[in-house]
Amino acid sequence: MFISSCAFLPSSFSMSLNTFALAAYIDNNWFLSILFTAISALVGWPFAAVLGLPVMLEMMVVRPKRLLVLFLNYAIMCGGATIIALVLIDSYYYGRTVLAPLNIVLYNVFSSHGPNLYGVEDVTFYMKNLFLNWNVAIVLVPFAVPFAAFVFVRVRSSKTQSHRMPFEFSFAYWQRFLPVLFVFFSFAAWLLIFFTQPHKEERFLFPIYPLIALLAAVAFDAIPRVGSALFGGGTRKFWNFTVGALLAVFVLLSLSRSAALHRNFAAPIDVFKGLNEHLTIPATLDKERYRSRENSSSIHVCVGKEWYRFPSSFFLPSGVVDRRGRKWDAKLNFIKSEFSGLLPKPFADGPLPNITRMIPTHMNDLNREEPTRYVSVDICDYLVDLETPDVTELEPDFAAQRDVWQSVVRRRFLLSSYSEPLLRSFYVPFLTNDKIRFGTYHLLERI
Repeated sequence: MFISSCAFLPSSFSMSLNTFALAAYIDNNWFLSILFTAISALVGWPFAAVLGLPVMLEMMVVRPKRLLVLFLNYAIMCGGATIIALVLIDSYYYGRTVLAPLNIVLYNVFSSHGPNLYGVEDVTFYMKNLFLNWNVAIVLVPFAVPFAAFVFVRVRSSKTQSHRMPFEFSFAYWQRFLPVLFVFFSFAAWLLIFFTQPHKEERFLFPIYPLIALLAAVAFDAIPRVGSALFGGGTRKFWNFTVGALLAVFVLLSLSRSAALHRNFAAPIDVFKGLNEHLTIPATLDKERYRSRENSSSIHVCVGKEWYRFPSSFFLPSGVVDRRGRKWDAKLNFIKSEFSGLLPKPFADGPLPNITRMIPTHMNDLNREEPTRYVSVDICDYLVDLETPDVTELEPDFAAQRDVWQSVVRRRFLLSSYSEPLLRSFYVPFLTNDKIRFGTYHLLERI
């Protein structure tokens, strides 16, 4: 959840809001649960509305006499207020009446090409990602409901009829157990929806991470009780030890995963941080190619095949002052690579809301390549590139062109196709380094 929560994505926002909504639901704070769900779905990601299933079932199905009208009032109040705020703000910036969540749903659900253009994977993609990010915890999630039900019935029966286990199929009997069931329903519904979509990305799973944490915790807590009930009270210490061992495995695998991610994939952020530090050196901009630019104050930072690892425009420095007191801004540019899809287009320069009201040109919704995105490599002042053995005409080894480029920042970066899958995913001291291979991630400066 650390990686998913700090990503600047709608799914990350929805995950955080869903955490609050889930906590409010468990605490029977219906208003806050509905409010956080409404904001998560309407401001963040429309599909996150599915995660409001627990509070909806609780209020509309389990306790309709007491809570149905309250649910409708809160839903209309929270949803209506959020929609009004969205329409007012979005319409101001876009210059016309807009409801952004509706456009997202229309494109992704009702268009014929929305989810099929890129990122098409089979279901094993999500299964691998869930295990990599949650290891032991995700294995325990399916056991949360049966374990919790067993413990619930046993505790109730022990208080009433001396360890007999009568079942009552009534909402009144199961009311305190139902939140676990409803949370699992919400988790399962999310998986059903997104496992069946052809377009799969790890970020699509972010909103259910709080549910995974809760359900795994329920299963962990129930293991000693279920084990001692089925195999005798004398085995209680064994099951407590089992829980401790599972938690230790979870912690070790999580630390190993975190270490692998940092060791193997931190290079892009480090390199762009290095760009900021490099441009603060006074002599950096004291070169003829900058002095000769009378009508431009842009520093051209280019990416080719590494375009999709560009972390954020926040990493591009602006207002860099040279020795003559002139201010410079770094601008991202794309050069042609083997990638043949639609690349992002930056907002035009100018004041708000003018730049957001402009309808951008050279766009399409079919992921078709747009040649106007590219610049000639000859205008690049800096080039961010990964040095690999896989050299093509469109993706040459720029670092080897030492008469054109010099490497001012370099970091190692994992070459996935040349590394053993398990040991590139988890760091194991004394084993990993022999089974993986690194390339060099460069910040190249034109000589």
